[in-house]
Amino acid sequence: MLTAFLVALSLVNTAPATKTVTSADAGKTITIAKHQKLQIELSECGSCGYSWKTTLKPAPKVLKRRTVLHKDPTCQPPCAGGSYTTVFRYTGKAAGRTKLRLGSFGPGRSKSSDTFRLTVRVR
Repeated sequence: MLTAFLVALSLVNTAPATKTVTSADAGKTITIAKHQKLQIELSECGSCGYSWKTTLKPAPKVLKRRTVLHKDPTCQPPCAGGSYTTVFRYTGKAAGRTKLRLGSFGPGRSKSSDTFRLTVRVR
């Protein structure tokens, strides 16, 4: 009985490991599986007033957006000029293809100084 349970458990379809992309992947097309997690990790100088923002949202039927995180700060508050990594997180929702675009905006700027584009295919 235990053997049958272990065999059945091993056949459960689990999502592949999280796919992580960085600024080096800008402009590329990537493929992930349904339920697979996608992370886009971009460096920013938040204490300088710069921030990455979504300027073209991906199709919600294809990718589900999750909470944005910040990690790897170079200094602890209060500090000026320190940077960290902003992590945009998504999960593959359904088969399809979608595009997303992120822009880096400086303090008081309405036009981005840098752009990150990605095409995502969910299989």
